[in-house]
Order: sequence, then C-alpha cells, then structure tokens
Amino acid sequence: MKQKIPGILFLLAMPLSVLLYIKVEALSGSEILGLLSAVALYVVVALVIAFLFNTKDRT
Repeated sequence: MKQKIPGILFLLAMPLSVLLYIKVEALSGSEILGLLSAVALYVVVALVIAFLFNTKDRT
C-alpha cells in the first residue's frame, strides 16, 4: 500500500490544481499567476512525496 500512496497523491493534485488555477485566476485576474500557482502545487506535492517516501529500506 505504501507504494501506491505517491500515485494517489498525484491523482489528488490534478483536480486540486485545476481548482487552484480557477480561484487564483478569478481573484487576481491574471492567467499567468493561476498557472504558476497550479504548477507550484505539483512541485510542493512532489517535494512532500520525495521527503516522505524517499527512504532506504533496511532489510
């Protein structure tokens, strides 16, 4: 199950990035800021996955 969690987190990031883009674009009026915020969400998710799941198995 631990191997599937990173994929599930990326799947959850997809609709969240769309919602984030829509909200930021509506509030700021700038499509570029919306795009950057959506991409930043993917970067944050990737960093969280790297920090949490990048451990050596000691077997």
